[in-house]
Amino acid sequence: MAREHAKIRLDIWADDEWRELDVECQHLYLLLLSHPTLNYVGVADWRPGRIAQLAKGMTADGVRETAGRLRAGGFVLADDDTEEILVRSFVKHDGLLKQPKLAVSMANAFGATASNAIRSVVAFEVQKQRERAPELAAWSVKQVQTVLEARGTPIDGIRHGFTPGFTPDLGPGFTPDLGPGFTPNGGQAQGLPTTTATTTATEASLLSSDEPKKKSMRLPSSWSPTADHVKRAQEAGINLLREAEAFRLHAETHDRHAANWNSAFTTWLKKSKPSPGGSGRKFAANDEWMYR
Repeated sequence: MAREHAKIRLDIWADDEWRELDVECQHLYLLLLSHPTLNYVGVADWRPGRIAQLAKGMTADGVRETAGRLRAGGFVLADDDTEEILVRSFVKHDGLLKQPKLAVSMANAFGATASNAIRSVVAFEVQKQRERAPELAAWSVKQVQTVLEARGTPIDGIRHGFTPGFTPDLGPGFTPDLGPGFTPNGGQAQGLPTTTATTTATEASLLSSDEPKKKSMRLPSSWSPTADHVKRAQEAGINLLREAEAFRLHAETHDRHAANWNSAFTTWLKKSKPSPGGSGRKFAANDEWMYR
């Protein structure tokens, strides 16, 4: 049975994280929620060129950039390889788990999803709902057991924050100054040094005459926040997972180079805004990070 309407909860406007999104992000999110291809598991066709035709002035690149910002906030997950995009909280808010017939449709849609990464996030969201609301009718439906038994992964646990092939440009509005030692290489961004001479002079001013200059390099794949970063985030009420993910995406998307990545991330955290209600989780210095 095809969907004929979209459910949008009115209390979405009371959510602080939603209200912090820019208008382009809110528009794309609502567009995806009401998109004709969105199925009963919250997965729609991910074809930026076609999506861009739905509103005057939209472009495929703009859709990708906006989706990148939504992903940084944990709202969506896209996979270019399978051309699918997930609205993460769809299963939670649509109410289909209260109705056995729709729960069957949800399970069927889960089976038809091609992206393994998206399937794992859907499974996690469904399993989380079972823990929160064990009385829902969906849990007695045989077909739903497949979803409950699948391997679930939180959206923040997807490596590098994106599935293979999805590498969005976060756009000119997402270019915080990462401070001394963070030197752009390739496409310039607003708020960052614009010439090699300026950047070199900035770095040199921080070094004593007898101290060797460190070589700038790309962000290592093994990089993860330090114990000091964990402490700073906890004290400031910052969502460390989200900020580390956004930091890595920004560095990879813009091909940034830095002499000291830990210092660059410290500067990033100093400029980050506290998350509503705090970080939402306490981290230990020896936590297993999901960005490796």
